[in-house]
Amino acid sequence: MKSSLATSAISIILIYLCPILQPVAFASPSTSSAAPPLLLDDDQHEKTVAAPDPGRALREAMSRLSAHSRKSGYQMECLAKGGLSNTGDHEVWMHQVYEDHRARVRGDLMFVEELEIYRNPKKGAIRVAKNWIPIRDSPAGNRFDRIIHFPSRLLLAAATRARKVEWIERPVEIDLNDPDYVDPMDPMEDPKGGTAVVEEQEKITSYDRIKVEVDEKMAVEYFNGIQNSGLLGGFL
Repeated sequence: MKSSLATSAISIILIYLCPILQPVAFASPSTSSAAPPLLLDDDQHEKTVAAPDPGRALREAMSRLSAHSRKSGYQMECLAKGGLSNTGDHEVWMHQVYEDHRARVRGDLMFVEELEIYRNPKKGAIRVAKNWIPIRDSPAGNRFDRIIHFPSRLLLAAATRARKVEWIERPVEIDLNDPDYVDPMDPMEDPKGGTAVVEEQEKITSYDRIKVEVDEKMAVEYFNGIQNSGLLGGFL
């Protein structure tokens, strides 16, 4: 069984055009970030549409997010998941760490209401026992500061240091109580009694999620951030 943390490469999953990002309360009331829906008739659905270039889509997402952040701000949701993996891409199978945070971002300022944190890309402060202290002087603040990144900077790093950019499908929710559920640790048996591993190329049916593989140096940087956050020791 392999650890889910790898230092040879790192993959970043990005939601194209950031649909989970929402305008926040301090945005201008007259500003609207909603785009009109795209309606297709039956004939258009039947036509074969060429896949958009994922690299170009990534750069467009970066530009749009940066402009929207400066103009009106947005709300983001961050999930930090860690544990054990049994696949080559180190996707977490058995979770040992799971954190869910929500933050408001405008330009280079981020506010996390649940933890009472204000931060910018270089420093921050957290309120502990009615006192404001440097963000990394608190275990909760240190953990948050090291594992949660500004989306605009994450997009910039992904766009400039990408080794591979590709479209991927949305993850499928698995019901562990489903009678047809198969434990990923159990090998599939072929008719001859041996084991068979079949890896088929994933068919892309929608273009709203991008996977970016970056270089080893960036992988080490992110790994060190996680290691220094205290999460590997289980200090939640």
